[in-house]
Amino acid sequence: MRFRTSDPRRAARIATVGALALMTGLMTGTGEANDTRVAEADLGYTCESPSGPVPVAVKVAAELPLTANIGTPVRATDVKVSLTLPRSAVSDLPGIDSALVSGSASVVADVSQRGETTSVPWQGLEIPEGPAPAEGDLELTATGDVPTITPRSSGSIGFALGHLDIGLAFRAAEGEATAPSPAPTPIPSPVSLSCTIDPDRSAELAAVDVPQLAGTPAPGSEDSPGVPGTSRNSTGLSAEPKAQDVPEPEPGKVSVPADCTVMTGPIPQVPKNAHGYMAGYSNVNKLHGAAKFSDPGLLRLNLNTSVSFLSCPTGVKSWLTTDGTLDYHGKPQMPPAKATFVTFGFMPTTAKMELTLEGRVGIGTLGDSAPDPETKQYKETTTAVALLRIRLYDVDVNGEPLDVGANCRAVRPMELELVGKGSTGTNGPVGYTVKTGGPLTGTSDIPPFAGCGVTEDLDNLLTASVSGKGNFTKMMQSPLCVEDVPANCPEPPKPTPER
Repeated sequence: MRFRTSDPRRAARIATVGALALMTGLMTGTGEANDTRVAEADLGYTCESPSGPVPVAVKVAAELPLTANIGTPVRATDVKVSLTLPRSAVSDLPGIDSALVSGSASVVADVSQRGETTSVPWQGLEIPEGPAPAEGDLELTATGDVPTITPRSSGSIGFALGHLDIGLAFRAAEGEATAPSPAPTPIPSPVSLSCTIDPDRSAELAAVDVPQLAGTPAPGSEDSPGVPGTSRNSTGLSAEPKAQDVPEPEPGKVSVPADCTVMTGPIPQVPKNAHGYMAGYSNVNKLHGAAKFSDPGLLRLNLNTSVSFLSCPTGVKSWLTTDGTLDYHGKPQMPPAKATFVTFGFMPTTAKMELTLEGRVGIGTLGDSAPDPETKQYKETTTAVALLRIRLYDVDVNGEPLDVGANCRAVRPMELELVGKGSTGTNGPVGYTVKTGGPLTGTSDIPPFAGCGVTEDLDNLLTASVSGKGNFTKMMQSPLCVEDVPANCPEPPKPTPER
């Protein structure tokens, strides 16, 4: 069960924080403040679910200063977001009574001064892991650090609460995952809630007074200096955008989508061993043909190694990771594929292609938090990334053997990225999902070759006829056999390649 209330205006508002930084009187930074008090707000939120609206009682507490000076950072400390999730919202999750729950929360703080408001996301508030209650409401508390605000002019600063995002992950309690049982206790799927504040409840948290410094002109007067980099007499608010660390993609590792921000995670999960088969075609553009992997390759996976919750332009999403390897007679490679081409437009050429995996296969699944309004299905997109080293051998040209030797390989691994799209829901799995399989497509660049030839150097010949960019690949994956549930694990079918 997943929940989300879509609000594109909120996403757009947060995205403009960086632009507002050039026009405002408040900036986020680092620092502390004195003379504090604990501010509290009891709020009501509503989350839309497939079965209807879900009320969530929320209490936000934070320590804030009574006053602050112009140019002095103001930080909300000891931030606590206490949530009371009705039992009815999670009662249909299988295994909820014996699961451990953890997660995160993100709440938008609307900060205002002198009639101008900017939205500052308080992200990554962590919910520590604990047992879900056997009965009654689910009570959780999220805590963490939040950005500071630095006033650049006098006037009271108001803090009010806005949109709330919650992500929950579950795992079996100690001993549950490995306890022998013909029917193991199921583990609930991750839950994402995206909620709006009830309009009849006050969203105000506190106000911080910023007095005018003695001897300085009032904001907006002719003698008032403008904010650096803005027009004179600017009186708006801003928050300095927080730079997001975008990690360089690791070979064989799939990365979080670039337009999404990690709210929390990765939260380690207890992975399940699974295996299935893959078969398909890989184009070689220069040869106007394709190599057919008709003998399916065996894929061995660690299913669901971690879960994260992301804030994306279209809402909160879950991000499940899986990793795996290939297995061909104990080697991490696909079975050899035999291909026949017409080289240079007139010479029939056959060759065997061997793809050997370097490192691991990285797999990430981005799952929607709310069903599609028309299909009632939860859409998901899976991306698999692998580094594969190509070797060519048993080459025949125009019926004559061409001795390329045993070490005719690409000079570097080929990065192959395949994408599958599907959905789950009341209509069952549709399209591609990791567990049920289906088509995966993508493109790859074939690197130059080296080490080709025994009595003569054939590197340039192979590079000229094979290497190139944008080679389309389509692989069919079988449904997986999840090995820790033997009763539900028949030998997976071997898929048929599809063009």
